[in-house]
Amino acid sequence: MRRLESVETLGSTTVICTDKTGTLTQNRMAVLEVWTPAGRVQVSGVGYEPTGQLTGPPGAREATAELARAAVRCSTGRIQEAPDGWTASGDPMEAALDALARRSGAPAPDDVPATRRFPFDPRRRRMSVLVGHELYVKGAPDSVLPRCTDPSGAAAEATRLASAGLRVLAVAVRTVDLPARAGADEAERELHLLGLVGLEDPPREGVDAALVECRRAGIAVAMVTGDAGATATAIARQVGLWQEGSSRVVTGADLPADATALGALLDHDGIVVCRVAPEDKLRIARALQARGHVVAMTGDGVNDGPALRAADIGVAMGRSGTDVARQAADLVLLDDHFATVVAAVRQGRTTFANIRRFLTYHLTDNVAELAPFLVFSVTGGAVPLAIGVLQVLGLDIATDLLPALALGAEPSSPRVLEGPPPRRRLVDRHVLTRALAVLGPVEATVAMTAFLTVLVSAGWSYGETASGTALATASGAAFTAIVLGQFGTAFACRSSSRPVWRLGWRGNPLLVGALGVEVLVLAAVLTVPPVADLLGHRPPSLAGLAVAGCAVPAVLAVDAIGKAVRARRPGRGVDAVDRTGRAAPPRG
Repeated sequence: MRRLESVETLGSTTVICTDKTGTLTQNRMAVLEVWTPAGRVQVSGVGYEPTGQLTGPPGAREATAELARAAVRCSTGRIQEAPDGWTASGDPMEAALDALARRSGAPAPDDVPATRRFPFDPRRRRMSVLVGHELYVKGAPDSVLPRCTDPSGAAAEATRLASAGLRVLAVAVRTVDLPARAGADEAERELHLLGLVGLEDPPREGVDAALVECRRAGIAVAMVTGDAGATATAIARQVGLWQEGSSRVVTGADLPADATALGALLDHDGIVVCRVAPEDKLRIARALQARGHVVAMTGDGVNDGPALRAADIGVAMGRSGTDVARQAADLVLLDDHFATVVAAVRQGRTTFANIRRFLTYHLTDNVAELAPFLVFSVTGGAVPLAIGVLQVLGLDIATDLLPALALGAEPSSPRVLEGPPPRRRLVDRHVLTRALAVLGPVEATVAMTAFLTVLVSAGWSYGETASGTALATASGAAFTAIVLGQFGTAFACRSSSRPVWRLGWRGNPLLVGALGVEVLVLAAVLTVPPVADLLGHRPPSLAGLAVAGCAVPAVLAVDAIGKAVRARRPGRGVDAVDRTGRAAPPRG
């Protein structure tokens, strides 16, 4: 996470716009089939190893060797031998073309420099290099074939390969005496088509399960890719993104110019947007945001920077992404895996819920600490001050801190992704009502009752001045009641919908340990004379301790009643970030 505040936003994500290559797929390219005008050739081999077999007519194998040599000439990616086998150096697709050339017995020499280069452009969707008087071109079939003089039958073959889920490249060549000032459009025309290459990029394991989790969580997923529609659709079907009856394929050129119409078109789960330009991703993010969505957008290229910035959560690829994309993003995937995005959303929801638990706990204790000062003020001093300022500091620092931190580390529930994303503020009406009107008053009432019980038993009457041992003992009873009330509040805050006895005691071992430490701290501040004298209290009497001990069952009982009442309210929402994943507070 590059920006900590984005963790909260992640939990509210409603749409994930994801790339295909490297995110839904492994980004480990391998050539499976080559089509040339002389025939088809099947290619076999292991990974990026340079050894393999080409199966097809002799003329087609020779044409494949010529195609592979031309493809490597306009590529910079290569295969290289490592201790654990052959790997890709540079772009995986270009490395796969290098492996094809070596398997065909026609590797291109690296000692022949290119005199001109026309780099790949996402709008042109092709690139080319000039070596001597030979211009070598590779790119998307729908970009290269219209510039060829002999593309007969190639378009149908490109569709067939793409429908099988393969990424398809067209490779062409031209012999030309290119003027020095000639641009790409002038150079890349009247081409001679060498053939088509079908590359496999297998789907990543775990993507299908991650997509199921997204749907359970009410998160729509859209594939936004520069690949052909047939290829994208095939991969969408393989990973489980495609939803029969609701999914559709939209090309970047067909996206509506109107933002409202664009948002309405894309506001569905399983949408596949193909042949997109970088500016299309930016428009998609803004159109979905205009419809109230919280958008996570993945990207890896330099041109993806604006879209990553505009999205609520920009997600960059850590392995294959550029530095520009990583700097623009909020989240960097170290493994480039789509399932990691879903894991991050799960952590975001858990963090959101834990912050609300933390806040509810603290606000509740503040009510109990404030009540003695309020009673003292309202009665004009007729009721003595139950606890002093130093005791409040002791409660906040010595006994309150560890349980609060443990609540902030409440483990993620397996059901945290069930139900729609939370659309609430961290501090909303539910948090305030629960802390200030339910749990807090119970803690305060028990604390004041314990205080008055000790005073009355010592002979005090309303309006009299209390001092000495009686007041210190009564103050110790109030202090003890507040601490014990913290016990009950800490367990009550683990869920906003279920009573404590249905949660189990082992779900948060940090909380159990924190409360164990709190017991020791309470005993120390009550019984160690220097500390007790500093705070101004004494250990409570048996009567005061008995009343203070009622704080735990009182808090838990009132909490359970409040949750039961809310569970019966009609039209309540579902809190997807609740520890249990069950019913929880209504939105708003």
